[in-house]
Amino acid sequence: MLKYGDVVIADTAGHGISAGVTVVTGANGSGKTTLGTILEKGRYAYGNRLRFCEEGMKVKMLKFTDIHSFTGVDVLRFDQRLESSENDYVPTVGEVMGARVDDLRWKPLCSSLGLRDAEEKKINYLSSGELRKLLVINALLSAPDLLVLDNPYIGLDASSREELDRAIVSLKEEGTSVVLLLCDNAEIPVYTDSVICLDNCRVVRQLYGQDEISALRDERPESVAGDFEFPAPGAPMLPHEVAFSISDGLLRYGDRTVLSGFDWVVRRGERWMLTGPNGSGKSLLLSIVCGDNPQAFSNKVHIFDRRRGSGETIWDIKDNVGYVCPEMQLYFRSPLTVEGIVIEGLRPGLRRYGKATQAERDVARMWLGILEIDHLAERHFRDLSLGEQRLVLLARAFVSQPAMLVLDEPFQGLDSRRKELLRRVIDSLLDSRGAALIFVTHYPEELPRSVSNVKRIGG
Repeated sequence: MLKYGDVVIADTAGHGISAGVTVVTGANGSGKTTLGTILEKGRYAYGNRLRFCEEGMKVKMLKFTDIHSFTGVDVLRFDQRLESSENDYVPTVGEVMGARVDDLRWKPLCSSLGLRDAEEKKINYLSSGELRKLLVINALLSAPDLLVLDNPYIGLDASSREELDRAIVSLKEEGTSVVLLLCDNAEIPVYTDSVICLDNCRVVRQLYGQDEISALRDERPESVAGDFEFPAPGAPMLPHEVAFSISDGLLRYGDRTVLSGFDWVVRRGERWMLTGPNGSGKSLLLSIVCGDNPQAFSNKVHIFDRRRGSGETIWDIKDNVGYVCPEMQLYFRSPLTVEGIVIEGLRPGLRRYGKATQAERDVARMWLGILEIDHLAERHFRDLSLGEQRLVLLARAFVSQPAMLVLDEPFQGLDSRRKELLRRVIDSLLDSRGAALIFVTHYPEELPRSVSNVKRIGG
């Protein structure tokens, strides 16, 4: 038995981390991150007594949330990078990395993971994929004896995943052991030496043979019922023909032009996949769609049939868009319970606060039940796993049944069954409401089945 804080990982006797690459897999909330944390800094705490093959082995764990401590920048909102007046104090990548950019491995690692010309970029101008690459590079530069990577593939495009795999194989060949914490068995790499399977904070089995590991990788998630009963929407659909359009768009990050001469029209009820390599401008474009970016006023942008700058308020947009992105989760700091967070999404932005009514609580609980997280209703966001946090934010985006859903890599960190559930929920919700969808992903297999339009940018 192992413990960290109030979480206990049971049935650990007889299991261990193999030399080479070990994958720890399990559904969201199964205890993977806790096990990784124990390996890094809880080996002798809470009564744990882990045995290592060598004394003083250096263990490094990487999580996406490490960006807070890594940069030393107190970013309070995910859209803060769009406000130029707030970015004067934000350091560049070179300033954050310091002497590490002079390490002989810095440029080869940046090149291999496709993180180009990064030193002069403001740290908060990096996309979520670029931030993850920077964290991976920093971890590799620290040359640990055991490197623990918590969901390392999320946010990376296909080529970057391949490059990361090559880097992990190189580490293995150099004698560094690597532990990958994965939610989706389909992501288990072919070079894996062993797999530890967790279920509800228990070790249920450990696999070593390639035949067994391959069989686990090929397992399909259990079927998900496709019939959902949604609460009645609180308001009729906003009348409109075009959900979003931009004509001859010019979009920049600071002094860098990201998109030029860009055209796109998303009509009411259309379902789009938006794709492109890390750093191509997807998140920047979505900040225009969702009304956060002031560059909309210098472009020909229409949202719900209205030209930006024609007298509409930001809430005319936000109250009709359900938005989830990786940065939102990274900087989301609500003190409310999970139920309270979902109720916030049910209310218009200017009437978001105040005591919840019983009707609001009933609607919130129904949505938590649809996403199978109603058991989390009284817990706080900060106490949830990353996958559970993502599900809460999705419930918050769905609950008002808005005119447009904008989902930026919404399945990051979710297990295969959760992904299948969400695909069915999204399709059913769009069918019942006639809403538009913009779905950002690097992987077409993640798409809801009804998506029929594709917009590629960059690359």
